[in-house]
Amino acid sequence: MIKVIIVDDEDLSLKRLKRILTESGAIEVCEVFHDPEKACEYAANHRFDAAFLDITMPRISGMQLIGELRKHHASLPIVLVTGYEEYAVQAFEKEVIDYIIKPVTTERVSRTIQRLQQLLRNTAISSEPVSPPPRLTVRMFGEFTVLDGANVDTPVKLRTPKTEELLAFLLCAKSTSRDVLADTLWKDLSPQKAWTNINSTLYYVRRAVGDNSDVPLIQKDRNGIRIDRDSIDCDLYEFEALFRQIRQTSTYSPEMFERIDTLYRGELLKGRHYEWAFAWSRQLEMDFITMMETAAQYHIQQKQPLRTLHYLDRILQVDSIREDIHREKIVIYLSLGRRTEAQWQYQLLEELLHEELGSRPATDIQQLLRQS
Repeated sequence: MIKVIIVDDEDLSLKRLKRILTESGAIEVCEVFHDPEKACEYAANHRFDAAFLDITMPRISGMQLIGELRKHHASLPIVLVTGYEEYAVQAFEKEVIDYIIKPVTTERVSRTIQRLQQLLRNTAISSEPVSPPPRLTVRMFGEFTVLDGANVDTPVKLRTPKTEELLAFLLCAKSTSRDVLADTLWKDLSPQKAWTNINSTLYYVRRAVGDNSDVPLIQKDRNGIRIDRDSIDCDLYEFEALFRQIRQTSTYSPEMFERIDTLYRGELLKGRHYEWAFAWSRQLEMDFITMMETAAQYHIQQKQPLRTLHYLDRILQVDSIREDIHREKIVIYLSLGRRTEAQWQYQLLEELLHEELGSRPATDIQQLLRQS
């Protein structure tokens, strides 16, 4: 998946291009910007593979923006998108890989994507991987685990439970302000005491993770505090990226579902009773169930009932009283001639509903077994 940004001050053009790129299945649009200055700020702290730029924009033109972006990404592939052909010669002097005239079309953009794919393949073949190893390896699903990036057998020793909670919050939020930290983790203290606690606890977090490089893992400025996500191997970040990718594409692959299944080892920060984490945990649980439902439907269409059963089981591990999922499993068992397992599934549902809700399975589920 090629990660790109789009910069265009025309909202309709920007939305159209984003839709076409996303629907291609080959592109992940990381961010879109109407303001080129915001794109420069983003480029200073994030990695991406290419940029699609409009030429005529206020304050900074597309031509100027190329230079600003390449200060942070020296060989960044650029695609210029414009309504004016007269900039073509000037554009190619800037070594852009393509020049698209508005209004953009799916067919024209597909040629650009092919050119971009070939360029990135050639770059990968001709050079060693440039991505440095992660400085931290973090597992947030299930038991919260922080490991040294260089030695994944070495846990990072965090000084106090509050040090651990602060790191967990920063990893979840990615970016936050001191005021939010104070209200979330030290809401019972006065503002002055809360800020003192933030500074001291943050110091111990940074010391624990060895955050003494030229590019800090935890970055502070007057606007707040943020995590350098590109330096961390984190299951949550991979899960979120895969979730977006699957939601944005109409062409699925079984590997996508297998990976997201593997990543979700249990609820977020299991066993850590952080009040602020409950909503995040519940949303991620719902996202996981959504992905497992999509995976089950995909394998039904592929006529792969055993894989379908696996993903239905994964849903029930998270939400055991989903009557519709039990029903789907019973239908599949019956279609496979596995009546005993269908009956066992019905009995399990009956027991769960009685214990949890004091109710019985729907009549149509009972009839499925009678009619088989």
